[in-house]
Amino acid sequence: METGFTFLMFTLAYGLCFLSFYPEKYLRRFSYKYTHKHVPEYKKLRLTEPIFFSFLAGYLLAFAVLFLMP
Repeated sequence: METGFTFLMFTLAYGLCFLSFYPEKYLRRFSYKYTHKHVPEYKKLRLTEPIFFSFLAGYLLAFAVLFLMP
């Protein structure tokens, strides 16, 4: 139980840490329709890939720290 909770907390912490290092210029959508129209700012950002890859890296790092290091 406590190993699972620690694994979840490490995954969340490492995932948010990796997400904070992701540059904002890669979050912008490269599309003509989003740059030349008056659309809300949240529609100009693409967050699916950065969130997925940062939490995947956090998951792998938490796995390495908890299960491979000791």
